[in-house]
Amino acid sequence: MSQQYRMILVDDEDDVRGRIISKINPDSGFDIVGKAGNGYDALDLIEEHKPHVVLTDIKMPFIDGIELARIIRRDYPTTKVAFISGYDEFDLARQAIELNVVSYLMKPVTSEEIDTFLTKLKRSLDQEFDMLSNNRLIHEMYQQSIPMLINSYLSSYRYQNALSNDDVKLLEQYGISLPQSKYVVGMISVLAQDDVEAVMETKILIGNLLEKVFDHFSLVHHFLIPEGVVLVLRDDRMSSAKTIDMQLYEILKYVEQYRKSALAIGISTLFEPFHRYPTAFRECEQAARHSRYFNMGQIMYYEDIEDRELRHVQIEDSMMNDFEHAMKYGQKKDMFSQIDTLLALAITGDDGYLVDPQLLLIKIANSLINYAASINVNIAEVLPGNLVQRLNEFHEQEELRSFIYDAIIKMREKNVNLQVDKTERIIDEVYRYIEQNYDNPNISLETITTELGISVSYLSMLLKKSKGVTYTKELIRFRMEKAKELLKLTNDKIVSIAKQVGYNEVYYFSHSFKRYSGMSPKEFRDHG
Repeated sequence: MSQQYRMILVDDEDDVRGRIISKINPDSGFDIVGKAGNGYDALDLIEEHKPHVVLTDIKMPFIDGIELARIIRRDYPTTKVAFISGYDEFDLARQAIELNVVSYLMKPVTSEEIDTFLTKLKRSLDQEFDMLSNNRLIHEMYQQSIPMLINSYLSSYRYQNALSNDDVKLLEQYGISLPQSKYVVGMISVLAQDDVEAVMETKILIGNLLEKVFDHFSLVHHFLIPEGVVLVLRDDRMSSAKTIDMQLYEILKYVEQYRKSALAIGISTLFEPFHRYPTAFRECEQAARHSRYFNMGQIMYYEDIEDRELRHVQIEDSMMNDFEHAMKYGQKKDMFSQIDTLLALAITGDDGYLVDPQLLLIKIANSLINYAASINVNIAEVLPGNLVQRLNEFHEQEELRSFIYDAIIKMREKNVNLQVDKTERIIDEVYRYIEQNYDNPNISLETITTELGISVSYLSMLLKKSKGVTYTKELIRFRMEKAKELLKLTNDKIVSIAKQVGYNEVYYFSHSFKRYSGMSPKEFRDHG
């Protein structure tokens, strides 16, 4: 690649930095964009230049290389770190490995060692860069993912009422042809197998068989879902869904003979255009369930059960699981789709209910209660009173649907408010801890996270997101402001003030104070 990689060199000895820079070949592919004599200055340069590599000594004042590498890995995870040291210690090497350091060079470093190090590092960075930015490679990865994208869309579309023109166009853009024609959708479930691996192997065999026995059809597409294998067929020669009965029977026999497995197959009615796919999907699901519940044969066609008594069909756990998943992660349309799917089970007709509506409402109430508990929300604060009784008060399905959706949204909002309150409480505790312990030179991000019982990464994220600062900078700011007060309001010596605000070394305190205020402590006391 033509782009040079940016490198920052950190060593507390000027002559060492100079010697290392002199040994770097101009054609190495690396530019030294910054030099620092200590870890604090290095962090400022890293924030400014966003280097690809930091080459740092281990033994340095203020922040040693190990601590610097730890901060870089936490705050700048894309930046590579390499150590250069005159200390041959196993413990340092072990820590370097734990911090994902890319190389460990021993002083004095020769030109040959530098060349070898940079050559290997450039090769690794080139490979990473190609992987992230190579359009041809990304396009190949995209092409390989198209079948998964098609299957993902077909799986998610089953929850809609009907497909839009945009939905169909999207599928066609991925290479699946969906002209005006005759379609049928099938669901093939594997029965009575507890071995997950065996079930998956059987599903894969079914997929291969579908491609084989329907190879003369205009479109044969299948994909796997937890409930089984979904089949989508298109062919103008089909006169009814039962046209494919012989092929389905062939698949039953193959699986029975070679996998010793029984299948339940549900087939939708013949339909067109493809926009009616979600309805057909629900038909084949219902037909497959009928096969299991009523022992009416392994192949069940929806057209044969449309007029049957459906009162005894049960509410499957998978349907309630889908509803609860939509509550947790779904968008508005996903939740409405899942609510509609459940409420459709209780629609009345000449033959009675598909399921007992009282049982359905109890199941929905139970799912709402479970969801509230999973996000630590007291459901009584959101939905006071008897929940099942409140669900029973609605006589219009649209009103009931809106009530359930509004309840989910209220619980989500309540959870967000709780999280905001929790974040504010943690931030307050952080500042209280700093105020009480800023005079301790050993205070660190690790000590405060241990005190609060949270992770370093979580606290770093909270500070960055809520305050736009890092813990280190906020601690320095607090110490410097306290130092200003002491310089102005007391006659304490600067050495004493340094210790009072957590600095063991007066030189480092003076260095930090000048970087913060633009003046030395003495200048600030005299003229600030």
